[in-house]
Amino acid sequence: MKLKKILLSYVITKRQKLLLMSFFLTVILVATQTVPESLRYQTMGILGLATAFLAIFSLWGELSGIKYLLLLLLPVYFVMGASLFYFLLPVRWLTRLPFAFLFGVSVYLLMLTSNIFNIAAIRTIALLRAAHAVGLLFSLVATFFLTNVLFSFHFAVYWIVPAVVAICMPLYLASLWSYELEEFISRRVFIFAVIFTLVTAQITSLVSFWPIVPINGALVVVTVMYALLGLGQFVFGEKLKQRVIWEHLVVSGIVIFIVLLSTRWSG
Repeated sequence: MKLKKILLSYVITKRQKLLLMSFFLTVILVATQTVPESLRYQTMGILGLATAFLAIFSLWGELSGIKYLLLLLLPVYFVMGASLFYFLLPVRWLTRLPFAFLFGVSVYLLMLTSNIFNIAAIRTIALLRAAHAVGLLFSLVATFFLTNVLFSFHFAVYWIVPAVVAICMPLYLASLWSYELEEFISRRVFIFAVIFTLVTAQITSLVSFWPIVPINGALVVVTVMYALLGLGQFVFGEKLKQRVIWEHLVVSGIVIFIVLLSTRWSG
């Protein structure tokens, strides 16, 4: 009986698990700066696997079925995107340490959001609306990191478009599924995700021929995702109005216009 009490006193809470996960991943991220360049991609692969295993450990209890995949997608994509973007930063601690701190905070907030979705799939929870907003934000940030790195390689269009599809399709699925929280991916979610991915791929193929800097290319992709997921949120909530459509179109138009203005067409 006394042994049982001792063991129970050492059981960590879910919040403590999330804090530990954020701390360990941040340490690994900072450690990648000391790794030889030839081993960096292997290190990032380890970081991605560590994210998946730590996320399962942190969310264990309510995880089941399709949630094993969909709730892990955004954390893994965000961590991999942030780690790749980390290498594009100036090689000095003054820049990378603040980024690492923000990375740790972001992982914690992201996992809190995943935990809300995990619980909300079983019972009603008041924070679900806030979780949708945070999930949308991190989907955009993860996409920005990954596509910015992708455009920085200056690949041909037939490499960039499939890569963007591989980035956006899973994130569209995970984001749209969070509005239904079923034990499966519904036909409606899948169709919307496919349509959104096709639209994003088409615009990406167009942008790939523009003489734009990587950050602007990533900004265009993120803007498209923002507009589509933003409208999708209202469609799934059955609150789509003409005013909402115009708001998203205006914001997207402004961003595209700024990108066009900042593009050096003369070479």
